[in-house]
Amino acid sequence: MIDATDEEQVRALGRGRFDAAVATMCLMDMADIEPLMMALPALLKPEGRFVFSVMHPCFHSVTTRRFVENSDRDGRLVWWKGVKVSGYLTPAAGLGEGIVGQPVPQHYFHRPLCELLNSGFRAGFVVDGFEEPALQGGHPDSPSLSWRDMPEIPPVLVVRMRLGRR
Repeated sequence: MIDATDEEQVRALGRGRFDAAVATMCLMDMADIEPLMMALPALLKPEGRFVFSVMHPCFHSVTTRRFVENSDRDGRLVWWKGVKVSGYLTPAAGLGEGIVGQPVPQHYFHRPLCELLNSGFRAGFVVDGFEEPALQGGHPDSPSLSWRDMPEIPPVLVVRMRLGRR
């Protein structure tokens, strides 16, 4: 096991050994992603790529709140579900529950898109894929609240970066 926030430990995995690197839902758990980003280009083959997924920083951070409201429309209760964003540009840290009922809260580190992507750009990556998948299959006509109830708001961001011309 290595510490992904230690550039030398990451580089020790070997120069040019990998076609790709993947970080699934972990960058927002790391206090500093710069060492990882700076080490990745050395690990990857010339056509290498780096794919990461994170909770979408625009809609899921320590400063956002999900809400459910209702109103009476022509004698029928209508439910409004969404996300209130009170801060975005300033990086922030906080504690949260990653899995419902976990015994100890975990640290989260909010970074706006420019900070996430610029870390990769400084390391020599360019973006060549970008997805914002939304969840489907919620219950729009009920007071329940999950990301599935908000199909127009993507809870996840997935980015593919590749090495730029060297």
